[in-house]
Amino acid sequence: MRTYLLIICLLVLPLAGGFADGLMLPSDESYPADLLRNRVTEVTVNIRGLVAETVVYQEFLNEWDQATDAVYSFPLPEDARSTLLLYTRNDTTFRAVLKVSPQTPNPGTGGGGIAAQVNDYIGPHGIRLKLLNIAPGTVQKVELHYISTLDFHRGECTYRYPLASGDFIPYPFDHLEFNVNVNSARPITDFDIPSHPQYQTLVSEPEQLVLRMRQPLAFAATDILFRFTTDNQVLGIDFFSTNNDTIDGHFNLFVRPENLASGTELLTKNIVFLLGNSSSMIGYKLEQSIQAISQSLDMLGPDDNFNIILFNSSVYKWKPSLVSANAANIAAAKTYLSEVTGSQGSRLDWGIDVALNQFTNNQYNNVILAFTDGRSPIDPRSIALSNVHQTGLFFVAIGDDVERARLEMTADLNYGFVTYFQEDENLLEGMIRVSEKITMPLLKNVALTFDKPDVYGLIPQVYPSTYAGAYFFVAGRYQSPGAATLSLSGEGVGGAVQYDYQVDFNASTTIDQFAALLWAKEMIDALEYEVSVYGETPALKDSLIALSLRYGIRCRYTAYFADYTTVTTSIDPGELPVISRSFLEGNYPNPFNPST
Repeated sequence: MRTYLLIICLLVLPLAGGFADGLMLPSDESYPADLLRNRVTEVTVNIRGLVAETVVYQEFLNEWDQATDAVYSFPLPEDARSTLLLYTRNDTTFRAVLKVSPQTPNPGTGGGGIAAQVNDYIGPHGIRLKLLNIAPGTVQKVELHYISTLDFHRGECTYRYPLASGDFIPYPFDHLEFNVNVNSARPITDFDIPSHPQYQTLVSEPEQLVLRMRQPLAFAATDILFRFTTDNQVLGIDFFSTNNDTIDGHFNLFVRPENLASGTELLTKNIVFLLGNSSSMIGYKLEQSIQAISQSLDMLGPDDNFNIILFNSSVYKWKPSLVSANAANIAAAKTYLSEVTGSQGSRLDWGIDVALNQFTNNQYNNVILAFTDGRSPIDPRSIALSNVHQTGLFFVAIGDDVERARLEMTADLNYGFVTYFQEDENLLEGMIRVSEKITMPLLKNVALTFDKPDVYGLIPQVYPSTYAGAYFFVAGRYQSPGAATLSLSGEGVGGAVQYDYQVDFNASTTIDQFAALLWAKEMIDALEYEVSVYGETPALKDSLIALSLRYGIRCRYTAYFADYTTVTTSIDPGELPVISRSFLEGNYPNPFNPST
């Protein structure tokens, strides 16, 4: 039966990384345990470049002598989107249907208990599917597909499947399996599964890797962590595209600078370290942030300039304006940081306004690195309009109380990115990795052009500087297949430069199908941020629903249902509504209409 389920999945999506493992919560309060027993978890990850498609296959045993309904709950990671959900009854595999309906929480939230705990565990981004009449003594099989991108730093690519769920699953699985298949356009120089070192290497070629880890009677005590390293010594790209029989094609572009660069290749930097020192930051979070800033100061070159700004209920500047990154100023800044204590309030919005005013031109590569653990009424569009000197705005967000939508939208519109940390992580190590990226700028004022007029629907629309050891990503649409030239231009240490790359907009409808899913994921993410920050409009709601149903990706307005038929929900491309708002000027491009 399981083989049939996997074959069906592969037919639907040829290649197919959460917070933790899926759970099956019985609906009948008389069920003799909190959860149906998780017998098997198998995770298969297919990686192309920096894109990961994950398939999670699970088996749950009804240990009762009666039939029961149950809710499958999976804590999907915030940076992923589900693309397919399958389930079984007897010898038949069904596809869960997306319908226009808000996803309901597991019952029992008001009274606490296991249902409330599972709801908290799953989080608002998680997946739920109610399954009916699971017969006594039978196994309920579920398979979830989702898409995400890898964490990347200086050639090291990291995938994490947070398996650890010991609070809910204190017993061992009968079978735990992790399979990973990597296809890279760059030589793979190293790889490891440090969390589960008892793995097999099935294929190890310069640009291809296949690993398998199997464990009987395995506990869900440790996340599965997989890493591989690629060699990259020149500025290059990864380009993926796929056509479609009924709608326009989709493409993904990853701009990948060299892993490391010498000081003579780096642009001069102006950087403001914006540190939140609210009372909630007191202790480990503030200590680690201060250490990270202190060590980041040592990464600056003698021609760079910097300042430190604190924000709480007010804003405080260390110096009135940027100062040179010489030894005396760096030593004085470290002394200042060592005396920082906690205060009340978290006005990140005021801090950003003051920090932006530190930059008087865009002669150098301008950066704000903000450390925050709370919420603040920042207005992404207002900040973008005030950001007249193309300053990259980067956030280090700590804990669960940060407002992801505001931070992501602000970073997207202001040449930056957000890096998230849990409070119990090694914060210093992660923060230093962020600093190592943004202190190595190679090109600023970056522009992308295609000598192909039918390219449209690009997201994002603002491109960051290129940094050694990092990457940036653009997704889009095209009307007709064929070869084209992509031009990447910007300003380097020697002035204006341009790099031309030959790319192929695929005619095939079967190659790199994930490109369509990743474009849709990015568009849904962006529109949901818009709704969260600026409020719902009929156009935004209709557009999100249309994207969700067309691409089979759940959004805030849709939910999975088990109807025990093979019918799937789709929508005619010609009826897809127009998205009417933009990030900056009220003219968000319609992802289905190239003329807007």
